[in-house]
Amino acid sequence: EEALDRLDKFLDDAYLAGHREVRIIHGHGTGRLRDAVRRMLGDHPHVESHAAADERSGGSGATVAVLRA
Repeated sequence: EEALDRLDKFLDDAYLAGHREVRIIHGHGTGRLRDAVRRMLGDHPHVESHAAADERSGGSGATVAVLRA
């Protein structure tokens, strides 16, 4: 819950600062945090799309979100 609250603020701040893309590092672990992050990104009003980062940028341990213009 705390992680998702912090992610929401991070997305708001990034959007207001004019960033077009952000990378969220959630690690590998059990996948519960990754799944929660990706569910949230799918419903977030500032997020246009999201996908796993490429291997050089964290692979399945990170998610890249494209923010709306």
